[in-house]
Amino acid sequence: MAVPSSLTDNYDALLTATLRAYADTRLHDNIHRSNKLLGWLDSKGHWKKQDGGERVQVPLMYGKNDTADIYSGYGTLNTTPQDGITSAFFDWSQISVSIAISRKEERQNSGRARMLNLLEAKTTQAEASLHELLNNCITQGRITASAAQGQFYARIGVLDSGATGPLPIPALIDSNASRSVAVGNINGSTYSWWRNRVHPSVGTQATTWAGVRRQMNTVYNLCSQGSGGSPDLILCDRTGWETYWNGLEGKEQYVISDPRIVDILGGSNALKFRGAAMIWDEVVPDTYTNATVVDAIGTVTLSSYYFLNTETLYFISDSATDFITTPFVRPENQDAKVAQMLWMGALGMNNRQKNGILDNVLQTITA
Repeated sequence: MAVPSSLTDNYDALLTATLRAYADTRLHDNIHRSNKLLGWLDSKGHWKKQDGGERVQVPLMYGKNDTADIYSGYGTLNTTPQDGITSAFFDWSQISVSIAISRKEERQNSGRARMLNLLEAKTTQAEASLHELLNNCITQGRITASAAQGQFYARIGVLDSGATGPLPIPALIDSNASRSVAVGNINGSTYSWWRNRVHPSVGTQATTWAGVRRQMNTVYNLCSQGSGGSPDLILCDRTGWETYWNGLEGKEQYVISDPRIVDILGGSNALKFRGAAMIWDEVVPDTYTNATVVDAIGTVTLSSYYFLNTETLYFISDSATDFITTPFVRPENQDAKVAQMLWMGALGMNNRQKNGILDNVLQTITA
């Protein structure tokens, strides 16, 4: 009598392949569309990849070429070798999120469709957590205990306190522009060409909507000086966005309704300010009093407006670690399987002078 054949399904390969397919087709897209700044950078072609290296190197130009001259016929041309070109260096950061499935969960969801539904739910949860962590890293970072205009740093790991995330916008665009601190391995206190712009009347609050717009104009114009264009994106907190909105006349004409822009921003509206789109994020900090929203919980009392020339910003990923997924493996001491989603990269900048900040903006203006 023939022995009946049997089949034992091993879900490891199925789960790994499914998770990888998700990362390849959806994760990268979902991450940048859930973060308005990353969505904007991606649309501008500034989500770059670098193939390894000790650090991320961003070339920058800090001086003009003095050989530019006027000549006629056989006149002498200036061929003096020129300097004025260097590089900023940004350390790699790594972030991860784990997806674990216990044997009990496997047995409770042993059908193929049910197992994949369980994986989908866990993947959605992991993706949301990864987005929140990355958003908090680049939009807020970590603040010192200083009472006013303290220095912002990269966030640090919970289990690995020696690990740091990418430099946040508040570190790249400092409310104290001449602070003696190295950003990208260059100290802005020593090299004035490596300082971002700030409103010249630090501490002076506008008490009317018209006054806020005047201050915004000043910072926008400061960032527009010289070659390299003007800010194309203004990032602020929700209340700061509403302050600007409430002060507009004929509001509808200032709403950006271009479907392509709305899609880039993950379905969110943006407002126009001159040549820039104005967006908000719930964790943009109050850099004047150093109030932060911790993990999207809490409030700030004064608004900060970041004027970004995104042609100078780069979100750089390691080409082999751009939201990849690892195989499911079984830990030695657990009856479970674990896989990780991994990213390695940095947020860098090549010209701080083309970016600026207006902070200390009242949120209580009513007329």
